[in-house]
Amino acid sequence: MRRPDFPLADAVGWFLADKADEVQPTTLAVYRSHLLAFLAFLPERARTLASLEPDTVERYVRTARNLNTRMNKVVALKSFATYLARKRIWYAGSDDVRVSALAEVKQPRPSDRGMPAYTDAEVRAILRAVDQGPNRLRSVAVIATLLHGFRAKEARELTLHNVVMAKYRESGHFIIDDESKTKRGTHGVREVPMEDAGRDAIRAYLHAGRPAYRGSVDEPLFLTESGDAFTRLGWNSMAQRLRRLIRAETGLAFKQHRLRATSVRQKHEAGWPDSANMEVHGWGANGWRMLRRYRGTIPVAQLKRYPKALDAALGRVS
Repeated sequence: MRRPDFPLADAVGWFLADKADEVQPTTLAVYRSHLLAFLAFLPERARTLASLEPDTVERYVRTARNLNTRMNKVVALKSFATYLARKRIWYAGSDDVRVSALAEVKQPRPSDRGMPAYTDAEVRAILRAVDQGPNRLRSVAVIATLLHGFRAKEARELTLHNVVMAKYRESGHFIIDDESKTKRGTHGVREVPMEDAGRDAIRAYLHAGRPAYRGSVDEPLFLTESGDAFTRLGWNSMAQRLRRLIRAETGLAFKQHRLRATSVRQKHEAGWPDSANMEVHGWGANGWRMLRRYRGTIPVAQLKRYPKALDAALGRVS
């Protein structure tokens, strides 16, 4: 096993520099956040590859209370370990069969209940809470858009051309037309049907709550108070303000990504086929795994209440 005695921070720096051309900036930022937090977790005397042990890594992973955060930590560390093995910096095994020294670090299994979604009553409470203040029309439109299952980045980068508003009472649809606006490799380019409530909230924002756009590129759907496009940090700051407001008004812990889980649950309960649910949320080859992560497994007791497929095809056998 090769375990060189040089700063672990150097190896992390090499990893992030090489990964910059392979992954989306948002993914790279997640890797950077978790790996730098890992370095800070280690005692100074133990911040070398030679002193790192798998049980130390597992202790770090266990510091995360939230299951999804724990999973993201493991993904970052596994990717780092794979990189080290590929570069032949640190690995166990032979030259022909290289095994990551962190292979024993287990990724937590998603809960059978899936990612927590908001109940319909909680969604209504959230919408009532944000329906106040000078930016209330934008806040309601943002929540309504996220409830279609978009990631925060996807909602932030929607342009007016991406929002097809049909005339009269037709609802229209959203378009994600660029892989760079979503997650690479997830078939994120797609069309998403617009719900009536989302249409009404967006129309109200466009007609009465949206400032004039001050930029020169494709006009975003959502603008800052001064009419500029949101930066990633600006969007996060807006979400933090909503989080504080919702907490004060309802006691609920607001997280944008839970609205994505809520969308998955709502569509499943409304009878959407799993394939359609995966398509509108931008999941490709890993769609079944992601659907289970967000929706959870379907209990056998619930499956027993579903219509009997063979009865419809063959008729009851007397």
